[in-house]
Amino acid sequence: MTDYPLSANIYTDHSNMDISDIEVSHQLSFSHIKAAAHFAKLSYKKEDEYDDSQPSSDLRDEHRSYVIGSIITAVCYLEATINELFTNVEYISRSNEWSPDVTQKMNEEWDKERSLQLIIKYERALCIVKSESFDKGAEPYQSAASLIFLRNALIHYKPEWIGTGESYNKTLNEKLRQKLEKKIKKLNPMTQEGSLFFPHRCLGYGCAKWAVESSLNFSNEFFSKIGLPSNLDQDYQLSLNLPEI
Repeated sequence: MTDYPLSANIYTDHSNMDISDIEVSHQLSFSHIKAAAHFAKLSYKKEDEYDDSQPSSDLRDEHRSYVIGSIITAVCYLEATINELFTNVEYISRSNEWSPDVTQKMNEEWDKERSLQLIIKYERALCIVKSESFDKGAEPYQSAASLIFLRNALIHYKPEWIGTGESYNKTLNEKLRQKLEKKIKKLNPMTQEGSLFFPHRCLGYGCAKWAVESSLNFSNEFFSKIGLPSNLDQDYQLSLNLPEI
């Protein structure tokens, strides 16, 4: 049976220590990253089963669904992780001796949460806790930002007409190619030569693997910078290891 992580706050009447109120919070980040790795492994199996002499639309559809599922849940992990940090800030600040000023600023940022983009939440938290910033031109920030861009392209998908000439460089297909082509070790082997980069060539196991690893690398870097252990222990992270390409 799996143990799911919970947070609990217990309120007491200090005169007699009777429990007056209990609050319980479930942390879903673990489930998201586990799902992302699971979907990635399933996409790997589909590519392994693929025989280009006997193409199957059902196989391709299953494969794409797993890759998309992996990308989306990898970003869900990033979002849940930073949200869990903000909502547990009172407990974390006591355990790590954060100053009252840090706690207050973190709570103020959380009040603005709905207006903040995902990666901005990480930037604000790092700035408040350690007065530092990410190197936006380096890894793992670059891959995390590209992953979120890809997730947004999938969730808010808008078909586009793609032609030649100067307008081509402004297409989503070309923007994603420039962001991802060198990051993904292996493109989708179930596509034909000349297929568009997005969604066809990029949505393969190589992309799913990159998505899972990029989300883990970024969250690990973040926790290291703010001086906290990762929300995933080493054994849990090892359980997420994916087949090599």
